[in-house]
Amino acid sequence: MRHWRRRGGDAEERRAADRRGRTAEALAILMLRVKGYRILARRMRTPAGEIDLIAKRGRVYAFVEVKARPDPQTAGEALGSHQRRRIEQAAAWWIGRHVSDTDYDMRFDLVTLVPGRLPRHLSDAWRPDTG
Repeated sequence: MRHWRRRGGDAEERRAADRRGRTAEALAILMLRVKGYRILARRMRTPAGEIDLIAKRGRVYAFVEVKARPDPQTAGEALGSHQRRRIEQAAAWWIGRHVSDTDYDMRFDLVTLVPGRLPRHLSDAWRPDTG
């Protein structure tokens, strides 16, 4: 019985985390639209992994990871190298299937959200490892 409750609590925590994530993504979308981006996809699932947001402005495709954390330091540190590689692979998969034009730039952005502060958009937050 005790194990069942713990698992139920985990499901409840996952639902709460999902709600927080959806709210953070909605705020990130609003901010990016104000900055002139067109949102092409939200929570895009690919064989390589999920991309929170895919946005476009001009000839730039931005693959955006959204992180909501309790303070600025943990928000900035929340994106690890393994997750960055997964997003890079998912972006390559998406580009290969959705973009026929060869005259574009591709970028990886990060939007961090901290309670009581405006969302922070880090344009070109990281570059893919070429090595």
